[in-house]
Amino acid sequence: MQKCSKSQFQSKILYKSIFCGIFTILLVFSINSQVYGESNERIDISKYLDKDGNAFVSDFAEVRQTDKIVFEIGKDTTVHVKHIIVGDTWQPDEPKVIKMLPGKHSNLEVTDEDGDNLRPIGFVGETFEESEYIIAGQKAHAGYDLVAEYDLENFLELNDGLWTKNFDFPHDVMIHVDDEVEIIFANSRPVDISDAEGVNCMGCNILIEFFDNSEPITKTVIRTDTKFEEISNTGEEYSIEFLSDGAIGELSFIDELNYLSFNVNQENQLFLIKIPLDLLLSPYHVFLSEIDQDILVDSDQIRKSEFKQTATHANLSFKANMEGVIHIVGSTEMEHEKLLDKLEKRIPEPVEETIENVKKSDEELNDTTKEQLFEDWGDTSSNVNNNEDNTMIFVIIGGVVIAVIIGIVIKLKKN
Repeated sequence: MQKCSKSQFQSKILYKSIFCGIFTILLVFSINSQVYGESNERIDISKYLDKDGNAFVSDFAEVRQTDKIVFEIGKDTTVHVKHIIVGDTWQPDEPKVIKMLPGKHSNLEVTDEDGDNLRPIGFVGETFEESEYIIAGQKAHAGYDLVAEYDLENFLELNDGLWTKNFDFPHDVMIHVDDEVEIIFANSRPVDISDAEGVNCMGCNILIEFFDNSEPITKTVIRTDTKFEEISNTGEEYSIEFLSDGAIGELSFIDELNYLSFNVNQENQLFLIKIPLDLLLSPYHVFLSEIDQDILVDSDQIRKSEFKQTATHANLSFKANMEGVIHIVGSTEMEHEKLLDKLEKRIPEPVEETIENVKKSDEELNDTTKEQLFEDWGDTSSNVNNNEDNTMIFVIIGGVVIAVIIGIVIKLKKN
């Protein structure tokens, strides 16, 4: 009898341990994650009418968090915004409200993912321009996403010919860019989107920039036996193309050192340079020094990106965070051949282009780009690192707790 009681007592303890373990897993994985379900906040909508002028069935609506946001941007301060609700259902007697981004709104529409209108819809406020919430009267099918969309004015900023915006959201963000924009800068790193709609940002904190004028500024240099000069009458002529949000200083070149330099006249000036390989071989080292500085040191070296190299040209991008002098140092023939070998190994085999292949290609491209960009300088995106570290911690903790629970269950079965 005592033995049986002791066994029952141990079983109770083990069951409590299992419950605590499961609760720990749920708690761990809920920390630092976006809540995609409903919040407990309720909004009074009793005095607002739907788009057809009718009252809503319920006087109160619950706030529904956005699962992901799509931005459609171009060379305009106004952007098109889509709030996407994944899964979930509700009826007209339990409407939801979706919080919009602050600013001046227009052209409200609520549809399913196929573009079919969902009704009833409305907004909280006297006018939609200044309203804060969209009222979504119902979502009948969990298998179809709800899309609440509108135009948002004065979102992008244009300064010195450079469009900029910092996207900082706790959930997933998709940024679709107009077809006339082929290269954007994500946290000052170039991304070629000529064959893509845009970029996906997971748990988004990213600075997006792109040039308003895609026509480059061309600087012509003449190669002589001893040096390069921006203007000369003899020698072989080369053209260097610049895209920048500021002025380009006078070029200076020293042939024996594979060295090109020019002045920077403003802080945080962004550069995209197309350099002939016959003029200066890649890969490049980029330095930023004070104007009156005579000697370059390692600490003057700045982060740079090289991409879309062809047989004749290399593309170099960087941002100068202060006024001074940019120094670009080219490579030797041997160093250039090593780079070409690396690039050749990264060229994938041709495959049929399907949705699955495109997704896989995008992932491989992201990995390759990250490897190429961070090879010399390391990954400087602390947000990405922190997110990855947190994920690893969660997985490890979850794995440990699950292992403990499995051991407890096995022991319980034995008892």
